Amino acid sequence: MTPKIHTYVSTEPMVKANAFIIEGDRELVIVDTTLTMSDSRELKRTAESLGKPVAGILLTHSHPDHVAGTTNIAPNGEVPIYALRSVHDLMKASEQSKHKQWSGLFKSEWIPTWVYPNRIVRPGESVTLGDLKFTVVDLGAGGDCDANSIWLLENDRAAAFVGDFLFSNNHAYMMDGSVLRWIVNLERFAGLLRKYRTLYVGHGPASDASLIEKQHQYFETAGVALLEATAGTAVLTDGSRKTYEQAMLAKYPDYGFTLTVAFSADALAKELTGIKNYEW
Repeated sequence: MTPKIHTYVSTEPMVKANAFIIEGDRELVIVDTTLTMSDSRELKRTAESLGKPVAGILLTHSHPDHVAGTTNIAPNGEVPIYALRSVHDLMKASEQSKHKQWSGLFKSEWIPTWVYPNRIVRPGESVTLGDLKFTVVDLGAGGDCDANSIWLLENDRAAAFVGDFLFSNNHAYMMDGSVLRWIVNLERFAGLLRKYRTLYVGHGPASDASLIEKQHQYFETAGVALLEATAGTAVLTDGSRKTYEQAMLAKYPDYGFTLTVAFSADALAKELTGIKNYEW
């Protein structure tokens, strides 16, 4: 059979992270595992309702809205959990800080202990699970955090699961990542992603390769908005930060994940202030 891809959209209202269940002839593969207690348990119930065993879990990157729910799907690591070494290590390095940052906000919905990848894959390595074949692509720090990967479903080049490398109808989380490297990676991997029919993103509806240019335009818009809000200095004050936020919300009135706009302003400003003017 042609693999069937089921999208689980989190009911949690602020982040609304996606997870995916890929259904093969006899088995299932889950890509990313959501953030909260309720959503990860519902993701597991959705998989169980398909009547096939979970052959593996694939993780795209280390942010809690994509990895925390693994605890409720494979609490004892009884399912193979695949990730790059960089993703595994960043999970380890950041778990406690993420608990401190977010547990108070999510309260009883926060998952207090993470389950880690138990199958480490190398960049470019392929994993075959039943009749489903996946290849992992290492993006490095050129995405929304310091360790990012894409999982390619090679069956008929059906899909690319891009995590938070691309956002669809959602504001981008720029707080952890390097926007300049991110922009470079958009061009670097555009040719590869165009070979796959559908791009499944961490936030928002699935799309095609046209999303790459939209993401690039978003970064340009954000940079211009921040420079305009700060009279070209990229030095933020409380007032200019608010001006930047209002400009981005006005530019993209229908976009979700709005909480990330203000969160990302300081990181974007820091990167822009690092770009010096040179005389030729």
